Amino acid sequence: MNSFMEENLAEERRKDIIREMADIRLQEQALKSRVYHPNWFTRTMQALGQWLIVRGEGLVKRYEIPGNRATSTRHGYAH
Repeated sequence: MNSFMEENLAEERRKDIIREMADIRLQEQALKSRVYHPNWFTRTMQALGQWLIVRGEGLVKRYEIPGNRATSTRHGYAH
């Protein structure tokens, strides 16, 4: 009789594990199908970052030392 009880408990535990795995798969599928909607702070920070990059590139082009003068110096920063 004890053997039957252990088999029955093992079978119930196996069924519980199968149900838990099905729930986990369903949750993963739901998370994958979720559409990403950034909030206003994220959108603002992205726009600010893009603006800073564009301004920085413009400043580099404006104040950049021409290539022929930069290569003619024999002494660099690292000696």
